[in-house]
Amino acid sequence: MNVRLVAGLFVLALSATAGCGDDGGEGGKGGSGGAGGAGVTGSGAGASGATSTGSSGGAEPTGTGGGGGTPVNYGAACTYDAACDGEYCIRETDWGWPSGACAGLCDPIVGACDDGGVCVDFGDLGLCIRRCSTTDECRDGYTCSDIGGEITACIPACTENAQCAELGLCDRFDGLCKLGELDCSDGEDDEGDGQVDCADGDCAATCRPLVDAACAGAAAVTTTIEGDTSSGTRVLHGSCTGAGPEEIHVFTPPAGQSGTLLVVLQSEGNHGLYTRAACADASTEIACEDEHVASGAEEELEVVVHKDQAVPIVVDARTPADAGPYTLDLVFSPATCGDGIVSKPEECDDGNTVDGDGCSAACTLEIDDVCADAPVAVLGGNAGDTTGGTAVFEGTCTGRGTPERLHAFTPPSDGTLRLVLSSETDQGFYVRTGCSGRQLACVESEIAGRDERRSIDVEGGVPLLIFVEAYHLTDVGPYTLRLSFTPSP
Repeated sequence: MNVRLVAGLFVLALSATAGCGDDGGEGGKGGSGGAGGAGVTGSGAGASGATSTGSSGGAEPTGTGGGGGTPVNYGAACTYDAACDGEYCIRETDWGWPSGACAGLCDPIVGACDDGGVCVDFGDLGLCIRRCSTTDECRDGYTCSDIGGEITACIPACTENAQCAELGLCDRFDGLCKLGELDCSDGEDDEGDGQVDCADGDCAATCRPLVDAACAGAAAVTTTIEGDTSSGTRVLHGSCTGAGPEEIHVFTPPAGQSGTLLVVLQSEGNHGLYTRAACADASTEIACEDEHVASGAEEELEVVVHKDQAVPIVVDARTPADAGPYTLDLVFSPATCGDGIVSKPEECDDGNTVDGDGCSAACTLEIDDVCADAPVAVLGGNAGDTTGGTAVFEGTCTGRGTPERLHAFTPPSDGTLRLVLSSETDQGFYVRTGCSGRQLACVESEIAGRDERRSIDVEGGVPLLIFVEAYHLTDVGPYTLRLSFTPSP
């Protein structure tokens, strides 16, 4: 059973009759049940585990009674059953209980435990655990907590690794012990979960100040630098790199500029390269490159950089043995708004820096203006060309980030609209009820040179937008969109 489910069992499966003392006869060391068929089958601490059945009343549930044998030292540390007066050890290795805890066997339905115990259903067996009034009555690594029905018992609540003698790691979230990353700087995957050192969540508390310090000490870089990972830190990890040492650099574009940064890494050792939006947050990784090849291999990545954005760049050795010298080349290409060329991170560039014309003075799309400026499609043929189109809309079946052209059409009445798209390149179309409204259809099933076709039911007077979009950047080009309409009878 998953040890993380144990805490839930306390509340959900606690016997309503849980309590102290014996209920209906003696058990203990194979003792006989009480009169009148009220006894339960003893399973106590007899040498062979032999049991005896109540004298009358037919078969009864199996479990231990209390009172007849040596009381179990509930909650005492243990590693095997025999250490618990022959009863049961809730082992750390099986259940995650810090240093194990002695318990007695019981029947959750009957709920009988020796004095000092409370019967709890552990899913596949019933166990008497230590009852308590305060945490002072519990062993180190445990707390006195309500387990349901206003009954309190000693349950796991480890706070430090030393309390987990066998598994070695205390999970402070649920108070249980588990296997984990015990040494956060040895370059080894201690518990075999594929996460090493500071890349393992087990090391979060240990590594956080180390990561913050490494990021704070990152050197600024603008062009070409020579570096050496041999003297680097070992606290960051990229999604494609290894567990060797790394060096961190930070690039910030010239004041007021945005653009594209090309980063090229050369080294004789096996090194990888990655960038993040925030140095200390692995979830903000932007790009990662590592071909896992040494001997002069070159790694290259391109990053879109916004105005005043500081971009952490990490050079990471695959293993400690791969650490060594490297060269890092950086080439920044600024985007010039108003030059008529759409350069990332520009969304558009209409050759001017004027607001209100669909492309703002900062070269961001004024979406409502783009949709409002869509030419009205007519019944019959409508010529267009996706070359130079916007690239901010996206259909569920078309390309991602590829140029599109828009057409507006308002059905004269309820009916069926038929659309046929002809193009020598691979292009598709989709229809929405407005600029960012509901998609009615998306068609991109044919290869270049074959028509895309679809008929859709439409509502009279409801404006539609038809988006024609290239599937790949190389598929932009001329097209013809033919429309026909059949009114509803």
